Amino acid sequence: MRIFFSPDGSDPMLLDTQAALKAIHQELRAFLASSAKTADFPAATDGSPEPYSEFLCGLRLIKGAGEARLTLGSDRWLVLEGSVVELGECASKFLVEEEDGHTHLYTTPVSLIIEADSTWGSELAS
Repeated sequence: MRIFFSPDGSDPMLLDTQAALKAIHQELRAFLASSAKTADFPAATDGSPEPYSEFLCGLRLIKGAGEARLTLGSDRWLVLEGSVVELGECASKFLVEEEDGHTHLYTTPVSLIIEADSTWGSELAS
């Protein structure tokens, strides 16, 4: 998984293969069913983030109350906080229906593009 970010106000983009996004969905569901209050999902940060400005370190989930909120932490992690029900709805966005497809996780103050890319990681195999 990579999370691309630019401070220009565009939505960050989380990118991985469809299969990997499904695996992340399963991990998110396991976290939501657990007694843990937080979970970190680190992202790859090597290579070039172009056309974005930088890679973010990962996605951190925090069980709290109320509507889901996505923010950028000072440690360069995306932080998604909300009730278990709200976080569960957010987790469902990781089930991108087709390879090379995408969806949007609309939250405030930041939204997230979640994209499945069949070529992700292929540069590592060469």
